[in-house]
Amino acid sequence: MTIELLEQQISQLNYDARETARKLGKVALPTLLKRFQTKSTRERAIVLRCLAEVKEDEAIRVLVRALQDDEPEVWNTALVLLHTAHSPVAIKPLTELLSQSPHPLIRGEIARILGRMGAVSTLPAIKDQAQKESNPGAAQKMDLAIAKFEDGPARWRLLERLKNLDRKVRYQAIGDLEFVNDQKLITELLPLLNDETQVVNVGLEQWPVWHRVCDRALEAVVTLSGKSLPFPTGKRTYTPEQIQKAREVILRMGK
Repeated sequence: MTIELLEQQISQLNYDARETARKLGKVALPTLLKRFQTKSTRERAIVLRCLAEVKEDEAIRVLVRALQDDEPEVWNTALVLLHTAHSPVAIKPLTELLSQSPHPLIRGEIARILGRMGAVSTLPAIKDQAQKESNPGAAQKMDLAIAKFEDGPARWRLLERLKNLDRKVRYQAIGDLEFVNDQKLITELLPLLNDETQVVNVGLEQWPVWHRVCDRALEAVVTLSGKSLPFPTGKRTYTPEQIQKAREVILRMGK
């Protein structure tokens, strides 16, 4: 792996550049920082993906700065990457952008990123912005980050959504419960394991596989318990016997 190869792959908009950057590590940083100055939107987006593979603090700082890029493709790429590529150096600038960004999508996702990072020191800032937030979608994401950090009204609202009459709301709330990822909440999934309402097709259009609320709840049991089940899980439907195995995990943990 060479810098020359990395340069060539970036110029060709070749996504193999990510693997090259990962193997080069911090040696690739000067080249990536220089290439990020390009006027090409697609090239800047690929450079960000390469920086996420390097994962040095300076690379993370560029990912955060990219949230102020004029091009949606660039800042949206940075948003996605920051969910998995982050470090403590991102906390301060992300907290500033939480209130300063003109884009509600960015404001909401920053709250989720800070929640995923476990940056509990940002809780007052997230609460303050949530009170002022004019965009309902962004406000809900901030509420979710607050629910992750503390057991209070935001978390109670999440638990209420698990009982909502709308199947899609219940299904989404299970994913939000995974985000909060507090083992003490695993018993909240118990009644949902009985809910066979179909919600999302996780198969192909011509061969649908309807993911039910109970299927989504089973997968959340794996996340919240930190334990694997004796069968494959993820975007599939489960037999009554398999669902019973998940139920037994909850009952054992609830003792």
